[in-house]
Amino acid sequence: MSNTIKSKDNNGNTIEIYNNKIIQYSDEYRDTLRDRDDIYNNGSLFTGMCKYIYRHVFKYNKIDTSNIKLLDNIWDIYTDMCYSFGKRPTLLNFSLLVGISNDTFTTWATGEYRSNGQGTQSEHSRTVRKWQRECESSLADGATEKNSIGCIFALKANYGWVETPQRIEVSNAQQPQLSDQEIAEIAQDKSKDSDIEPDF
Repeated sequence: MSNTIKSKDNNGNTIEIYNNKIIQYSDEYRDTLRDRDDIYNNGSLFTGMCKYIYRHVFKYNKIDTSNIKLLDNIWDIYTDMCYSFGKRPTLLNFSLLVGISNDTFTTWATGEYRSNGQGTQSEHSRTVRKWQRECESSLADGATEKNSIGCIFALKANYGWVETPQRIEVSNAQQPQLSDQEIAEIAQDKSKDSDIEPDF
C-alpha cells in the first residue's frame, strides 16, 4: 500500500499527498539528517524519529487508550517503519512514538487493567501480548540469522530464553584407563559373541 496519493496542483504539477501523518513526519525527520540513509546505521536516529513523530502527531492529539484497534493499527505502521529501516520493534520505542507509558502496556499485558474479573483476557491484554510476541520474534530472527549477541542478550533478559548446552564431540582424546579386570571382561564378552552364529 502506498503511503502517498498522487494528485495535480492548480498548475498541473504532480504532487504527493500523504495518506498517513506518521509516514509524513518520518520522511520530514529524515530530511533533517545530514544523509537520509544514516537512519539505517544509527539506532538513536530511529528513536529520535519516533520522538519527532510524537511531537508532531500525538503530543497535542492524545490517543484514546480505550481504542485498542486504533493502537493496533498504529502498531502496524510503526512495525512497518521498523522493518523498512532495519530496526527491531520494541514496546519502548512504540511508547515513545504514541506517548503512552510503557508501564501502561505492562499493566495491559498482565491483565491488571481492563480485565473483566472472570479470568478472561481483555482485548488490550491480547493485543499487547501479540505486540510482545512480534518483538520476541524479531529478536529471535536476529539471533538465528545473524547470531547477534545483542538479540541473544535481549531474549534472555526480556523473554526468559536460555541457552541449551551443545553436544561436543571429542576426537583423539585420551580414553579412560581400564582396569585389568575390565579388559578381561570385555575380551570374554567378545569371545562369547564370536561363538554365536548369525541368524539370517
